[in-house]
Amino acid sequence: MAEIKKNVPLLGKETEVVDVPIVNAVEHFNEYELEDGSFVKVKCVANTFLRIEGQFMPDGSPIYVVYTSPSVSVKRFKRSSEELQ
Repeated sequence: MAEIKKNVPLLGKETEVVDVPIVNAVEHFNEYELEDGSFVKVKCVANTFLRIEGQFMPDGSPIYVVYTSPSVSVKRFKRSSEELQ
């Protein structure tokens, strides 16, 4: 899929961007064990990358706006004996 130029509202003004397609992705979960015995996995999934036309960081690298969605999975949950009664 080819890059698509478009205008989007950013910081209160229309900004020219290029929608850059994702070719490949490797996504890993962050894993957390909580005090209540739960084991939770969380990751941030990138949906869209927009490169701002004509704008660069001081080192010359392009600036991207990234749209993301969270993904959360509870793998284990232990109920206390008080909650089970």
